[in-house]
Amino acid sequence: MTTTFTTLGLSEQEYREELINELIRAMRSEGGSPTIHAIAHAVARVTELDHLRMGEQLAEAGIRIAGAAEAAPRGWPMD
Repeated sequence: MTTTFTTLGLSEQEYREELINELIRAMRSEGGSPTIHAIAHAVARVTELDHLRMGEQLAEAGIRIAGAAEAAPRGWPMD
């Protein structure tokens, strides 16, 4: 019997890269400063991307979560 493992959601490297990109984007919209708002936005955005990836992976595996939306909305106001 062979056991295989997979990453659920974003990998650590993907999470880090997305966080950097989102923080840069949020800082630019805040005038270039690493404000608390920019940091919070970046963390929330990447967490949402991670959750969306998990949902997609679970759906591909045929796992349905009760109460989950059929199609998650895409895009954020700061995109």
